[in-house]
Amino acid sequence: MSPQTFDPATATAILKAAKFPRSGEPNDPELVSYAERTVASWIRRGQHDRLHARALADFLYKAAAKTYHCQVILRCLLKVLTALGNYTDAERAFVTYLDLADKGRVRAQKGSAFVDIDNALTTVETAAEGLQMLVRYVRDAGKVKEMAEILRGWIVVVSAAGDSQTNVAADKETSVQEAVGPNKSKVLSTSWTAVGSAYTLIARSALNNSARDSDADSARLAFDMALTFDEYNIEALYEYSLLLAEFYRDLDGAEDLVRKGREVDAGHLGLAHILALILSAREKHSEAREVCRSAVQDTTGEQRRRMTLVEKRVVLQLRMTEIGLIEMTEGVQAALENVSDGLFAVYNELFTWDEDTVESQIHEASTSAISFPQPPEKNSEKEKKRCDVVPAVSVPAIAVTDDNGEEGGEPIGDDEDEFQRDVAPSPFSNSSSTSNSSGRKPLSNTEKQILDNIPQDLISNTSNIPTAILADMRISSQKSRSLLQKKSLILPRSIRRRLSDASIRSRMSSKQPITAASIIEKNKGGANRVLRNSLSLDDTELKNISMQCLREVWLLVAGLFRRREKWNECAAAIAEATKLGGAREDTFTERGFLMHAEDRIVDAMEAFEAALTVSIDYVPAIVGISTVLLNLPDKEQPMARDRAFVLLETTTKLEGWDSSEACMLLGDIYKSIGSEEQVRESWWRCVQLEETRPVRRWRVAWMWDTVA
Repeated sequence: MSPQTFDPATATAILKAAKFPRSGEPNDPELVSYAERTVASWIRRGQHDRLHARALADFLYKAAAKTYHCQVILRCLLKVLTALGNYTDAERAFVTYLDLADKGRVRAQKGSAFVDIDNALTTVETAAEGLQMLVRYVRDAGKVKEMAEILRGWIVVVSAAGDSQTNVAADKETSVQEAVGPNKSKVLSTSWTAVGSAYTLIARSALNNSARDSDADSARLAFDMALTFDEYNIEALYEYSLLLAEFYRDLDGAEDLVRKGREVDAGHLGLAHILALILSAREKHSEAREVCRSAVQDTTGEQRRRMTLVEKRVVLQLRMTEIGLIEMTEGVQAALENVSDGLFAVYNELFTWDEDTVESQIHEASTSAISFPQPPEKNSEKEKKRCDVVPAVSVPAIAVTDDNGEEGGEPIGDDEDEFQRDVAPSPFSNSSSTSNSSGRKPLSNTEKQILDNIPQDLISNTSNIPTAILADMRISSQKSRSLLQKKSLILPRSIRRRLSDASIRSRMSSKQPITAASIIEKNKGGANRVLRNSLSLDDTELKNISMQCLREVWLLVAGLFRRREKWNECAAAIAEATKLGGAREDTFTERGFLMHAEDRIVDAMEAFEAALTVSIDYVPAIVGISTVLLNLPDKEQPMARDRAFVLLETTTKLEGWDSSEACMLLGDIYKSIGSEEQVRESWWRCVQLEETRPVRRWRVAWMWDTVA
């Protein structure tokens, strides 16, 4: 079948000439053949030509209305709609396709005629493609499991039949049947890879540890089958290595698969990211940094501009991992110095485009020219309106209190003067540089609006909570010493390092400080322009991914400023992240960590409560609020401990099953009530997680985790 580029005039003529088939007749062969040829040609061009993609989808919708029970049209719709990001209609096309395939197989077995049905091998290939769409973009574990079982049934059909017996259509002479099907082994390998991906997602959504282990085992068996049919299946090697690292903590097995995959495709970004995380878990930080650096540098210039959004996000995630490694080896200041010139520069290059290269962006199909608006004139009223990212309700003022409950106090840290110099040029403050009577600079209106506007109905009554908690979720030195003295539990070096604030302070550099203002000023023509341009496009997923990526960058910067004890700069970074999608669980939680670091306990509790109101199972917020509760005075401990226990017991079985912090805190609770067996189990689980813990969580290496 020769390729044919889609032409709107030709498509219109073919649609006009086509007639809906009568009972028992095949669909119009020219219409079906043209649809299949144009989609095949579009795929061969690498799906980078988005100029006519929506017009092609419109043609396929009309072709579906002119045909009856035609799997070819539905198969083509699945491909085009997935590329366009219309996953709702793509899922409907996929479900209808499988339903027709099942009916066609039943009728063929009974000897009845059923027109325009794909052969079994093509059905398996399409089912695998549709399942991967559900896994990567829809992410509904229930639907994924149902479709995975259907695909496994079709794999059995194909595996049991010989190559000459895979065509189950009654009408074998129809023009839409291909003379030679795809390679059976590769199709089966791809199909088993889809099943493995499905069960990996199901395992991540499991409701208890037993179900999670069972689903992970099913995924492992599926990947083994995939590599049996094709040992060089790059996607199977990538997904399998991540499964071994994330669920089994098998660093040796994961690294073997990664290195084998990189021999097949040295430029695979997902494999490079997994390798960097594995090396960081082995504390080979220099090697891990080199892997990240090489992977980012190998994708430069025009190649970056023509990447898919998935690939762009992976490059950015690699750079963020490199920043984490720099912080671990050289300190927070060195990481901050690499943010503006490294991280933001990469973001700007990845997500900057012009009209000549719009069609190279994934999901950017349009039949009309796209023009980007010029930057508007400065308007204070419009700027103020744009910053209204949280409901405008009456909220209490937030103030730092000392241990006696009096307002006032200075920022914590040894570089107080340097901190004040850093804050002076910040664009988030409209007040003068003169300190107030308490010695603390007042917050600007923007800071108060972004950081203090938490609706009262989202906040529990925490007015009686005293200010007795350590900064930045650190375990107290007394608890650390008692834990390290346990003969039955030897903590790895990584835990001891994380338990000590001193180790972080010792790595702080004395170089020229970086401020949020300087980052914004240096990138005001880049990241801000990128965001504005993405918002001007009529493409929901492009907007979401571009904003989410920039949001993740600002939250990373906020964490760096917080660990550098630059409280106002951290607040400014949180404000920037909040502008990109509003106040959600991640920004509320980072705000809670900031309040926590400043010993503003009531404010920290309110922020964590707000985060859990948005997302009840958000693990960082659960760990944060549990830490607060467990550091209350003895007279308030019983009730606080009970709530922390419920939160931690639940999260360690669900979303937080791989959180070493949650396991540590849960062990503390068991210790306080004298349950030695549970103490040992929780702390030993914490040790196992820490010994194979990378610089960032394994999940960031999953290429399709694009939108929070």
